[in-house]
Amino acid sequence: MDTAIGFREALSMTLAHATPLPAEELPLEAALGRTLAGEILARVDCPLHATSRRDGYAVVSEDLRHAAPDNPVTLQVTGRSGAGDALPGRIGRGQAHRVTTGAPLPQGADAVLSEEYAALEGGSLHCRNTAEPGRNILPRGADIRAGEHVASPGARLGPALLALIAASGHAQVPVVGNPRVAVIAAGSELVLPGEPLGPGKLYASNLVQITAWLARFGIPCEAGVVADRRGEIARALERALSRCDALITCGGAWGSEKDLTWNAALDLGLKGIYRRVRMSPGKPVGFGLLAGKPLFLLPGGPSANETAFLMLALPALLRMRGEGPPAFPRIGARLAEAVHGERGWTRVVPVRLAAGPDPPEAFPLRGGSVLRSLAEKQALVVLPEERESFAAGEAVTIELLEVPRFHGR
Repeated sequence: MDTAIGFREALSMTLAHATPLPAEELPLEAALGRTLAGEILARVDCPLHATSRRDGYAVVSEDLRHAAPDNPVTLQVTGRSGAGDALPGRIGRGQAHRVTTGAPLPQGADAVLSEEYAALEGGSLHCRNTAEPGRNILPRGADIRAGEHVASPGARLGPALLALIAASGHAQVPVVGNPRVAVIAAGSELVLPGEPLGPGKLYASNLVQITAWLARFGIPCEAGVVADRRGEIARALERALSRCDALITCGGAWGSEKDLTWNAALDLGLKGIYRRVRMSPGKPVGFGLLAGKPLFLLPGGPSANETAFLMLALPALLRMRGEGPPAFPRIGARLAEAVHGERGWTRVVPVRLAAGPDPPEAFPLRGGSVLRSLAEKQALVVLPEERESFAAGEAVTIELLEVPRFHGR
């Protein structure tokens, strides 16, 4: 268990134990970004009746077969309708019905003459153009037919798809459940932000970082700090088990006399999957199942903590709600500086981006403040274990952590 495994093996093992949660029904307004858990079939035709695509006049097309600017045809206007009005009656030959965009058409009408080709004088309409059958008409069921397939399980619910589902007659959708996560920062030196900072104490910035990432992905969580005492850590884990679908601990992962998280979890029956990964930063990350629920034991160093979360924990949490990796979009970039690693290890390098000719340039963030470098990064470059380096100028794939705002060089 203490032997380090490769990153790809660790990710594969993690995802294999991240089972999608049972489905839940959500109203459409609460389902944005979620994963559809069942097929959606249309309940109604859309539109339910033939409607006008333009402001104009519903007509019988045969009446206007010979209409032209120098040969206007005169029709009698019998009424008017707008979008949302009840179905109008019928028109016959020699008649027209005023309609606005989206208005239902009267029976007998088979075309709509745009208003710029007509002039109304009293109840008489002088038509100066033809209107062949179907002109400016949206037929019944043109967008959706009742019983028609609308969306498949596994579809990501974006604004346009939600609109289509709404138009098909649904107010709710079945979605894969969203995991609730407990985040527990272990360390007697840790203090929650806003509390007085005594000698030897640190603010729990890792806790803030992880909960912020969860919030960004819409994953609900609860968070807290516990001291470096095995019993307290175990009790915090046990309380969280009853309320959450997955657990994350920050700190206490290395195995020294102060690193008690793993043993506290073992006291509760942890089924360990791995405890070390050949990934830099992030080596002392552990993973297992506690009462059948995923437990991610992240290291306490800021860069190792975030890297282990982004590379292993986050993909698993997204899998639990029906989404597959990668968690972030991938684009091509060109390295501004060389990146070196060790064969057999995966190295994850934070970078900032600058506009290049094409593609953008990626500048590795090195030295100085670790926390400041983490805050300034825009993307990650992953040097795989079969490579020892990427050369300066080499084309690489980066994982975009945010929409790029290009810096100067």
